[in-house]
Amino acid sequence: MSYLYYADRIYQINLAIAGIAIGVVVLPQLSKHVYSKKKNKILQIQNKALELSMFLSLPAAVALFIGSEEIISALFGYGSFSEVSVSNSAKALYYFGFGLPAFVLIKVFSTFFFANHDTKTPFYISLISVVLNVVISLYYFKSIGFIIIPIATTISSWINSILLFIFLYQRNLFRFNGIFFIKFFKIFFASIVMGVLFKYLIIIFEYQLVYSFDFKSIYLIISVFICVIFYLLFSLFIKAFKYEDINLKY
Repeated sequence: MSYLYYADRIYQINLAIAGIAIGVVVLPQLSKHVYSKKKNKILQIQNKALELSMFLSLPAAVALFIGSEEIISALFGYGSFSEVSVSNSAKALYYFGFGLPAFVLIKVFSTFFFANHDTKTPFYISLISVVLNVVISLYYFKSIGFIIIPIATTISSWINSILLFIFLYQRNLFRFNGIFFIKFFKIFFASIVMGVLFKYLIIIFEYQLVYSFDFKSIYLIISVFICVIFYLLFSLFIKAFKYEDINLKY
């Protein structure tokens, strides 16, 4: 339970910023334009919300893939939280990382339903996702162990997000515009390049990020800070992101 709890705390930070916060900002804007039936405005806000959510979640997911063990060790690897605990919690964080974009998409897609006064569809889809999560976890727990829980959570979350998209598309409540795919490719590319830099910094600070080093959290913070600045500047350079994109009011 502790392994899962501490891993959960890490990815929930990203989820709160990239998914929940965007959903809260977008909902009143979408509701207003849905009420006035301004389809162009609705489409623009929806695609910009997705762009921003991917801009925030994809680099975070890449960082979790690459540095899950270093992140857990630097934040929690002290005292009774042993190296074995770090390793097991890092495994859970790694698999949660695969589901991070899906978790964010669920929050954003659900907001599209809420703006159209439909709370039932996201609820029923979430219910299916929960049942699937439980079934997978129980079925494979004896053979795989605790790690099946983050794996099952990730699988069920991706299915949840895909089902939400399918229902939105079928009901003509959402469409991708041409710009989104261009922006998504650029964001994905910037995230991969940032991931390479993060991996390089982990190698450079290899001895400072080991479990026994007392000030490893400082070196993790330095590495993350460098990667965030690089990601922002590189994204601006390749036009994957503009400062105006932060403003979701249209």
